[in-house]
Amino acid sequence: MDHDILLEVSVDTDRSSHSGVHSIGNELALVPLEPPRSSVSIAGGPTLSNGHSTGSGFNLYQGSSVSSSLTTMDDNYDIYRGERGGLAGLQNLGNTCFMNSVLQCLVHTPPLVEFFLQDYNDEINRDNPLGMSGELALAFGDLLRKLWSSGRTAIAPRAFKGKLARFAPQFSGYNQHDSQELLAFLLDGLHEDLNRVKQKPYIEMKDSDNRPDEEVAYECWKNHMARNDSLIVDECQGQYKSTLVCPECGKISITFDPFMYLSLPLPSTVTRAMTVTVFYCDGSGLPMPYTVNVLKHGCCRDLCQALGTACCLKSDEMLLLAEVYENKIYRYLENPLESLTSIKDEEHIVAYRLKNGARKTKLEILHRCPDNVKGGDRKIFGTPLVTYLVEDPQYGANIEAYVHRMLAPLGKAHSSTRSHEGKENGFISGGSDERFCKKRCL
Repeated sequence: MDHDILLEVSVDTDRSSHSGVHSIGNELALVPLEPPRSSVSIAGGPTLSNGHSTGSGFNLYQGSSVSSSLTTMDDNYDIYRGERGGLAGLQNLGNTCFMNSVLQCLVHTPPLVEFFLQDYNDEINRDNPLGMSGELALAFGDLLRKLWSSGRTAIAPRAFKGKLARFAPQFSGYNQHDSQELLAFLLDGLHEDLNRVKQKPYIEMKDSDNRPDEEVAYECWKNHMARNDSLIVDECQGQYKSTLVCPECGKISITFDPFMYLSLPLPSTVTRAMTVTVFYCDGSGLPMPYTVNVLKHGCCRDLCQALGTACCLKSDEMLLLAEVYENKIYRYLENPLESLTSIKDEEHIVAYRLKNGARKTKLEILHRCPDNVKGGDRKIFGTPLVTYLVEDPQYGANIEAYVHRMLAPLGKAHSSTRSHEGKENGFISGGSDERFCKKRCL
C-alpha cells in the first residue's frame, strides 16, 4: 500500500503524436495504487523519462475495478489537453456537499492544478505559526492528485475530511455548513502553509499625504508581499482602495487594503411578469387577460400603471385590484403603495375597470351552477363581477338592472357559442340560458 508500482507502458505512434509527446520507445510511469503516505510521495513531482514528464493515458485493472487514467503531458506539464483527467467526482460522506463543491472548484483552478501536480515540497512552510505545519497543503495536494489520476472513478475524501476536522473543529461532524466559510478557511490555510516568507518583518504603514494613488498602491502591495508571498497571493489576492474622511477636520486618509475574496449577490432579475384579468364594471365588454412586466419590489400603483397602458385605460377611468380565492373576493388591493412582494405568483389577481368619482355602494356578483343540489348551496364557479351603484338601490329591481347589464356581454358570447358545451371565459355554463347569481351589496 505504501509503494508505487513501476509499469512499462507501450505508447503507439498515433497517441503520442496527438498528445504532442515524441516517443522513441517505451516510457515509464508511476501509478500509485493506494494513497501515498510519505511527504515525498505526496509532494513529489512527475516521473521523468528522457527529460520529459511522462504519464500516458491507460487503464489499470486489478482485482475488482481499479482504474487510473493519466493524461499525456508535455514539458510544461500541460494536463489540460487530455480528455480524461479531472473528471472524477467526490463521494458524499454525509452532508459534505458543501465541502465537495468547494473542493471541485479549487481542484479545477488551472494555477492550483499546475502547482500541486508538480514538486511543491520546497514551497511548504512548516515553521509558520499561523499555518498548519504544511499538513493542510499536503492533504489538499494528495486529494488533487487522486482526482486528476483516477479517470472517472469517484473519490471518497475521508483523509481530507479528517485533516479539516482537526484544524477547523467548526467543520467537524456531518452537519451542514456554509461553503463560503469553508472556502475562506481553505484559501487562508493554503496561503499560510505555502507562505514563502519565513521571517515576517515589522512594517509601519505610512499615510498617503496626498501622494498619487499609483504610488500609494505600489507601496501598500510591496509591504503586503514582504509578509505574505505564496501561490494563493499570486492568484487569489488583490487590493482595493479605502478612503476615510474625518468629519471634524476634513482630513482624507487613503489606504489600499488586501483582499482574498469578494462577496457578491446572486444575479437575479429585477422584474417579474404578472398576468391579470381586467373586467369592465359597466358591462361594456368581455374580460381580457393582460401580462405585464413590473418591478419585483414595486407597488400596486406600478401594476395599475402597467395594466392601464396595456388595456388602453381612459383618463376618466381607474383600476381596482383584487385577489380571488375559491371563486370569491378574498381582499381588495386598494392601497397604491402596497408592495408587490405581498402578492405570490400562484395568487389569482384581477382588476376591475371603473369610472373615477364618487362611489357609494359596491355590488359583487358571484356565479353559481344552475343544477339544484340537495342539502346544500349551489357550487360557486368563475370570477366574481364587481360594480358600483350610482345611487343607493330602493328596490330589488334596481339591483337586477345592474346585474343584467353586467351579464349582457357574457350572454352574447354564450349565445354565439351555444353549439359548444362547456364554459365560455370561465363564466357561462353551456346548455342553459339561465344565469343564477348571488348578489351582495356592500
